[in-house]
Amino acid sequence: MVDMMRSRFQLIWFCLCLFFWSTASWGQSTNAVGYPVPSEPNQLFFLQRSMNSNTIVYVAKLGSGGKLDKKGPIEIFWRRYSDNGEKLPLSLVESQLAFGVNAKRVPNEPDTYLVTLRAYAKRSAVLRMVDGTPRLETKVAGQNARLISAYLYLDESETPPRVIKVDLRGEALETRQLLLETFIP
Repeated sequence: MVDMMRSRFQLIWFCLCLFFWSTASWGQSTNAVGYPVPSEPNQLFFLQRSMNSNTIVYVAKLGSGGKLDKKGPIEIFWRRYSDNGEKLPLSLVESQLAFGVNAKRVPNEPDTYLVTLRAYAKRSAVLRMVDGTPRLETKVAGQNARLISAYLYLDESETPPRVIKVDLRGEALETRQLLLETFIP
């Protein structure tokens, strides 16, 4: 009886260890394609591409009193996971043409900005403070959601690579259900 309980305990312990080891990537969670998922203070969302695990991270810049920075409410940078997760700024071209954003204050709504990606202005989002936390809200799968991530599928046979499909992931504002929307830009 004791041996049987010991065997069960060892099996359960082994399964738990295997589970935690498989879900952690040296302290970092991963997404569906195995890329590391960033976790930055005031992170709004992140963008990954099919070409490699390097990730563009969008975080809210806060000024005095915990309000969004009026000069530029969003900081954007690379997490170069292929180079030990090094944090690097975007180049001028990347910022102006590809991954940068336009953020415009919304009249009569304090600490609220309308945000569009420079490379794809067809969709917009609203950046606002909610209970002291910055949040980027947009439609994902037809529902109002907090944007979590975007994954770009690229055709690398062209220069520059062409986006052929986008997966948006978000969390529904009302139900907190995880949402996925795939579209062709």
